[in-house]
Formats: sequence, C-alpha cells, structure tokens
Amino acid sequence: MRKILSIPSAVGALVAALGTIASCGGLLENRVASPVVSGDEVTFRLKSPSARTVQIAGDWPGNNWARGDAEAGEVLVGLMRGGAESGVWEVTVRLEPGRYRYRFLVNESVWLFDPDNPRIVDDGRGGKANLLIVP
Repeated sequence: MRKILSIPSAVGALVAALGTIASCGGLLENRVASPVVSGDEVTFRLKSPSARTVQIAGDWPGNNWARGDAEAGEVLVGLMRGGAESGVWEVTVRLEPGRYRYRFLVNESVWLFDPDNPRIVDDGRGGKANLLIVP
C-alpha cells in the first residue's frame, strides 16, 4: 500500500531537504579553483585562513619541491600570495607541457594535497602528491 504524505508532512520534508542542501553549501565555500591552466600559465590556489605562509612545492625546474638556497635568498621557493584577508593563497607559474607532481607546504612544516585536484600519484620520494597535466 502506498502512503501519501499530508501537506504539512510534505512541507516539513521539503524544508528538511533544503536545510541539508544549504548546510552542504558551507563545504563548497571552502573550495577554490585549483589548478587552473591557461596556456603555459598555471594558477594554484589554496584556502587556508589560519596559515602564515603557503608554498607550492613540485617537481618542475626552479621549484625542486620548494627547496631553496638560503645563501641565494630563495628560502621560500614557490611562495604564494594573499591569504591575510580572504584566506585564499595564490601563485601563478609558467610550465611547459607535461606531467607534474605537487603539494602545498603550509607554514614551512605541514604538507597538504590540493583539495580541488583529485589526481593523487606516487611522488617519487616515498609519498603521494597531486598530479597536474599541462597540455
């Protein structure tokens, strides 16, 4: 036998469903488009309002997993801008077509995957990293 909802029950169910959808919207607010490829430029973004510094660390020339040379003044290789007001850190780099592995380094000590890039691969160093494909 099929049960028919009364109008008040149907309205209640609709309000509950809309509340669930609205609460999920908060999760979407923490997402930012990353990485964004435009020609030979790639923009990386990470939302991390509590971070003091965020770096992009990857296996492309000039980055070497964000390892800099203190004597050359390159301690914070891949340093991203922003964050202070919006909580969104950003940097744009030029990359040749190819496959690149990367992660974010927060406060020079915490490694994070890019939450907006589901491609995870072996980083070649015993761990995991995001995969970026530049066409």
